[in-house]
Amino acid sequence: MPTKAPGELPGVEQGSGRTVVLVHGYPVNHTVWTGQLSGLSKVCHVVALDLPGYGLASHVPVPDTLAGFSASVHATLLARFRGPVVIVGHSFGGYILLELVRSHPEVVEAVVLANTRAEADSPEAREKRFATVRTLEDPAGEFDVEATAKGLVAPSTWAAQGPIARTVRELVANAPRAAMIGSLRAMAGRPDLTPVLGSIRVPAVVVWGEEDQLIPTPQSRSMVARIPASRGVGIPSVGHLSCLEAPDTFNLAVTELLDRLGPLRA
Repeated sequence: MPTKAPGELPGVEQGSGRTVVLVHGYPVNHTVWTGQLSGLSKVCHVVALDLPGYGLASHVPVPDTLAGFSASVHATLLARFRGPVVIVGHSFGGYILLELVRSHPEVVEAVVLANTRAEADSPEAREKRFATVRTLEDPAGEFDVEATAKGLVAPSTWAAQGPIARTVRELVANAPRAAMIGSLRAMAGRPDLTPVLGSIRVPAVVVWGEEDQLIPTPQSRSMVARIPASRGVGIPSVGHLSCLEAPDTFNLAVTELLDRLGPLRA
């Protein structure tokens, strides 16, 4: 059921046992984790948060820095959970997770970095984000929903125009502009987080889609060698939204990580 306590990021939770917190990317919301809420809740307590401005958190002020988004997640973890938790960060959520590991490693029991990378934006990529910001800030600006949605999934998934493509198109079309603008500014301004990888001392798994059109698979794959206790999982025929396109395979990667942690201590 939705969580609505004051001062916390809202979201949806299911299941019991060890807590796994899911942090979505840009420009979607907690509903992208439907397959994880239904699947992983059989083995753990799953909490799918909405970042500021998105979904159930549309009322929460939107920051424009990575540190600001990370602080909102950190405050929620402190308010809701008594100890460290497993955190799954997808894309922008992965950047937030790395910043959280850098600033507050004590709240993290294990990490899943999905369809993300550690490097900062190139100057070209940064300018492209700012160009999108200018479009979104212009009341007459026409944001290209189709192109954005198409880039989030594998080419074959988009060509099929099935339920996944329709879901992604709807998520992008309904994303609040304020949330998108804040996220784009935060992503464009984020630092190089590569040094954080070597500092991760908890079990980790890196997941990527072999047909990710937004983050080259070599960048995701390269993180595995830099994180001491990590494993890599590449999912064939899947794009940027691996959790949505291949939920069973994605869930298996998370479940295997939970197995590595052993029984939950009372």
